[in-house]
Amino acid sequence: MQQGVLKGMLMFAILLAAVILGSLIGDFSRTIGGIEWLGKTFDIGISTFDINLKVFVITLGFQIHVTVSEIIMILVGILCYPKVSKTLFG
Repeated sequence: MQQGVLKGMLMFAILLAAVILGSLIGDFSRTIGGIEWLGKTFDIGISTFDINLKVFVITLGFQIHVTVSEIIMILVGILCYPKVSKTLFG
């Protein structure tokens, strides 16, 4: 495989791990006083709407639920990526 593809896969893996870890931190922090703000959820997107074409109906919509801890962990992942990439690929 080319090194660029491997670097892209590494970036995807780091961001995926950051989102999962951020989600777990957000879920657990909602019940702990003082850091419950890490679990605050923001909804971004458009609600569903239908396109009726008589033969079939298309329903479109897009929603993302993001917590503060996920945003923080994504930023940490982006900041850590260059060092991890340099360590692995030289």
